[in-house]
Parts: sequence; structure tokens; C-alpha cells
Amino acid sequence: MVKKQRMPKRNQADKNSRNTGKLLLILMIGVLVVLGIRFSSISITKEVKGHKLGQAAQLIYQSQNDIPAKRGEIFDSVGNPLAESSTTYTLAAVLDKNQKSAKGKPMYVKKSQEAKVSKKLAEVLGGKASFYETSIKNGRKSKLQQVQFGTAGSNLSVDKYKQLKALNIAGLTFTSSESRMYPNGTFASDLIGITKKEHSDGAQTISGVSGIEQSWNKKLTGRNGVKTTSTDTTDHSVSKKNLAVKNGYDIYTTINMKLQSTLEKSMQKLSDDMKPKAAIAVVMDTKTGKIVATTQRPSFNASTGEGLGDLWTNQLYGTAFEPGSVLKGITLAAAIDTDNWNPDALYKSGTLKIGNKKVTDWNNGQGWGNITYARGIAESSNVAMALTEQKMGAKTWQKYINKFQFLKSTNSGFQDEAVGNMQFQYPIEQANTAFGQGISVTPLQMMQAYSAIANNGKELKPQIIEKIVDPNTKKVISQSKADVISKPISKATAKATRKQLEDVIYSQHGLGKDYAIPNVRTTGKSGTAQIATALGYSAPGENSNEIHSWMGMAPSNNPRYLMYIVTKQPQKNTENISTDMSEVFKTNMEQALEMSDSDNKVVVSKNQQVKVPTVVGGSVSDARKEIKANRLNPVIMGDGDTVKEQSLTAGDESIVNQRIFLNTGKNIQVPDMHGWAKSDVLAWAQMAHVKAVIKGNGFVTTQSLNKGTSLSDGYHDITVEFKKPNE
Repeated sequence: MVKKQRMPKRNQADKNSRNTGKLLLILMIGVLVVLGIRFSSISITKEVKGHKLGQAAQLIYQSQNDIPAKRGEIFDSVGNPLAESSTTYTLAAVLDKNQKSAKGKPMYVKKSQEAKVSKKLAEVLGGKASFYETSIKNGRKSKLQQVQFGTAGSNLSVDKYKQLKALNIAGLTFTSSESRMYPNGTFASDLIGITKKEHSDGAQTISGVSGIEQSWNKKLTGRNGVKTTSTDTTDHSVSKKNLAVKNGYDIYTTINMKLQSTLEKSMQKLSDDMKPKAAIAVVMDTKTGKIVATTQRPSFNASTGEGLGDLWTNQLYGTAFEPGSVLKGITLAAAIDTDNWNPDALYKSGTLKIGNKKVTDWNNGQGWGNITYARGIAESSNVAMALTEQKMGAKTWQKYINKFQFLKSTNSGFQDEAVGNMQFQYPIEQANTAFGQGISVTPLQMMQAYSAIANNGKELKPQIIEKIVDPNTKKVISQSKADVISKPISKATAKATRKQLEDVIYSQHGLGKDYAIPNVRTTGKSGTAQIATALGYSAPGENSNEIHSWMGMAPSNNPRYLMYIVTKQPQKNTENISTDMSEVFKTNMEQALEMSDSDNKVVVSKNQQVKVPTVVGGSVSDARKEIKANRLNPVIMGDGDTVKEQSLTAGDESIVNQRIFLNTGKNIQVPDMHGWAKSDVLAWAQMAHVKAVIKGNGFVTTQSLNKGTSLSDGYHDITVEFKKPNE
């Protein structure tokens, strides 16, 4: 038997190698097949894991930039700025020696120039030169590439920026940012509010934190734009990614610049003399409900920040308090309206028992004996009002509280408006509300309620915003109008209430004699309220721990303005309360009554250039008023109620007294053109869609169509002859 020979070990190794090679080849072929399938899929779909390769490739060549929207500005009623957007700058000194211009010149602060540069910075920015020099030296020691100078080099105005740029100092660099400017300092500051800067994803935005700035923040903010650029000339997707910037809306308040200035001065004088813990004054147009002036103390300078934090709450709408005797005017109106007021009837003043509780008059419950109700209102008797509430009945009195719109928002537009509250369960509580205790209200609610007395029974919603303008389209998107929200009393009741309240000023027993306006019949109601605490009310007669107020209107027979003043807890010179408050009232009411439309005007520059206001979309009456206030001459085309078109572009500069044509688009007639310039005729003709045939030069002397000719009769052209003055 022959033995089978073993295969040499080398042959076995060759076989293993061949098997391994085959396996690797198979694996390689498999990988290539998978990759081939994958590449084929990508080449067909142009997509990887949901990402479009074409778009990704385009992004390599594209750059995208946000275009920040300009925050809307806030104006008085005719266009004087109260809050405006501006640019501020932050200064830095470059220390990196590698920073050089294309020509090799240093773009950093040289060590040898530190003292010189620091001296120049101190001359512009203030402070000591040593501060700036130390900052630069410390930055250099710390090997910083650049150094800033804290608050001294931050929030620099445009003027400071220009001054520093003019020095041509190598190495100074600036970063700009949007800021908010308040050009008038302490000026309706709590109403206008303030803003803060916020940073998100590397971008900076400005948002309101109080007042109009906060409550109308969405309107003011606008929408940022997007600009995409590409170095690829074949990229047609760029235009689709662009988004036009939309600047924030401009807001015109109802504030009258001139009257507001006077109110600020007179309230500051009151505040300096009596040092109250808080005080507020507000003036309303009784025919429209517009708040034409308002301020409070403490307040703040929005430009410098001085006073910020002293009192954050806006007292006009954000704080409810017990009004005291000023509410007696409302009680009186309700009683007259329900035939429960007899001014000649007698009652016993002093103290009135209700159950086991007492209502006492302000002179420690002593009263004045048996007196008439007419004298009771003049003396501000609590007992008179409590008895009047009992005559009406609690249900009837509560119905009038609701009819006058107390205990609910005025819907003024502010986010944090208070609504007040009332204790009305027990007879003593019901009686207390009749003289302003046990019920809390805001000044805005009180102004709204008293507007019914001043406006012959029609209660007006307070107006804070005159109009809102879209600066992108130059159109008015909303405009205020008188809004009658309730008719709580009749016209006869309103007149009778005003007449009865005259006794507060002109009766020998009246407590409001100081509030009489010379040569103008005045009416109103004074008030004093004790401060409610957890331990009860402060004692009567403690002037420094009471709320003192006055609500007045004039002229009494047909009030034009209504004014409310509140002084809370004066800490000094409390014997001057009536004198100081009446001085504020008389000074501002006299000015308000003397005002005409021309008093509320935009400041005219030295070269007699004025800014053309936006009136398209607004009412004709308001447009006429605003155009005149801006020292321009309005010419109304047609008898429509709304301005459809204006001849001068909103926002442009124009000379004083320039004619501006306001087209209402309805029933247009030919005006008297005598004395017009050629530009005026052409502007009118263009807006009226009429062909103007011009003859001669100079000013209009004759026109082919007479004044009053209706264009709806089929006229399509007009011949106008001009002559120079010396011809």
C-alpha cells in the first residue's frame, strides 16, 4: 500500500492567500456596486439626506445680510419729535501692530502717541487724559488687540463721532448701533416711555419697556429686510431670497407741544414746593376726548436717564386710588338725572349713623348745622352725599357707577391699565362710595367719566394716539376720532350738574375759590381722600397723609377743556396745597382756552423749510389742521371725507406757506386760481386729471373756467393766462 503524500506547507499557504484575495475582490466589487448605485441616485435626485446639492453649492457663492428696520418715531399731534431713532457709536483704540493700510501705514495707536491721543480724547469726551492713557497702556500690557473706554466711549452721539473722526487719529475705530433719542428731556416721559437694547443671535434690537414705547412696540418695531448677493452670475435664486425692509410705523400722539411745555414747568414748581410722594396733571379736549397734555411727578429725563427708578408706574392709567370728594360730582349728576336732588332742601350736617357705623363731615364731624344740599356740595359734605345715595338707592347708584364706565378698562391701548375696585356689600360701604371712599379709580377713568358732564351727557373715550402713519407707503393707517362710549346722563342733567358745581368756586361757602379763572366762568370739584391702610384710614386733616385733587372745566356753560390734578401726600408746605394746585390749573387752562390751531405748530428752521406731513388716508378736517400747523397752505379738492392724494410728497422739505393740494376724489370743482404760480396750477391740474393750457409767465390773471365749475360736467382742460407783476 502506497502512502498518500502530504502537500507541502508552502502550497497550503498559497491556497489560503488565493482564497483571501478572492474574498477581498468580492468585497471590493460589492463596495463599488453600492457606491455606483449611490452616485447614480445622487446624480439623478441631486439630493443627499434631504439636502439639495445645487442649493448647497450656490450658498458657497452667496452671502446674506440682514437690513435692520428703522424703529418708528413718536411725535406730538402735528409732527414735533418726542422720540426718534438715531445712531450711537462705541469707540475703541486698535493696539494690534499688524493692522496696516494697503499702503503700509499704521492703523493702530502707536506707543509714542499714547499721551497725545489721550489728551485729544479727553478734550472731546471729557474726563482726564490720564484715564484714557492708562486704559491704552493696560490694554497693551494685556496684549489686547484693541481697548474700549467704558461708559466714556460708549453711546456716543453723532456729533461726538464726527468730532473724533475729524481728528484723523490713526487707530481709532467705531462700531455703530441703533439708539433711541428723546430730544425734549423731561417731557411727557412716562407717557412716551423708554426702550432697551436686546441682543439675540448676534443681532441687536430695540424694544419698549414702558409707556407708548412698550404698548405700541409691535407697531413701532417694523420688520428687518434680507439682502442676498452672489458671485455666481448664473445663480437666479438670489432675487427670490431678498426681503424688503419694512420700517416701523410712526405714531403721532394727541399731545400739544406748547401746552405740554407749560404743564411740565408748572408741575415741577408744585413738586419742588410741596415734595409730594406723587402727583399728576392731565388736560383733555372735551369735544374729542384727546389728551392734549399730561405729566407726573416724580418723572425722569429720558435723554439722560436722570430720575429713572423713582416711580415706575404711570399714574395716568396704571395706578388706581380712592379719589375722595372729586367723585361727588358724579354722585351729584346721578342724583339730578334720577330726580333725587333738591338743592334747597335742608339736612343736618356733621354726622350720619348708618347701622353701627358713622359718616362724618371733614371738620371732625361737627358740620355746619342744618344747611341746604347746595351748601353741602359747596362745603364738600360727606353726609350730604351719603343721604343722596340713600335717596337714590344702592341699586340705582351702582347702576350709574357702571354707566359712567368705572371699574373697567378705558381701552386706551396701554398694556398695564388698572381697572380699580369697589367695596359695595354693606350700607356703610355703599354710602362711602358716594363721596369717593371704598372705590378706587385711575385718573384716566375719572377724566372719561367727567367728560360726560363736560360734553352734555356724552361720555368720550380718552384718546392718546392722534394717528399712526406707515412711513413705507406715506399713508395714514389709523386716525383718532371722537368716540362716544356711553350716555350716562341727559344733556339737561350735564348742564345742571355744571351749574351746581359752580357753587364750589363762587358760593361764599365754596372750598374752590382759588380755582376761579379770571374772566372765564369756571366749574369743578375739589377732593381730599384719606389714605387707606391695613389699620384703617388716616385721620382727617393730616394733609401730609392725604390725596388732594381738583377736577375743573371751563367755560362752565360749554366747557372746552377739562383738567384733573392730583397731589398725593405732600411732605412740605402743606398750607400751600390749594394755592399751588390752583396755580397749575389756572396757568394751563388759560393757555388752553387761548390756543388756536396755529399755536400747535412745528418748529420752523432758519431757512424757512418745513417738513411735509403725511395726511393721505386721514380725515379732511384733521389734514387741514395739520397742514396749517406745519405752516403750509392746504387747498382741498372735492367734498369727500378722506384725503386720497396729496400734491407734496410726505417727508420732503417745503418752504413756508407753500400750497399743498389735498384731493378727496369726490365732486372736484375749479378753484379761484388768481395769484397762483405756474407750479400750483400744474399740480392742481395733474391731480384733477385736467389738461392745463399755459399762456404767459408770472402769476395767474385769468382762467377759462370760473370758480365753482364742476369737473363732473365734462370739462377736460382749462386755459390759464399768466402775467408778471410789472406788466
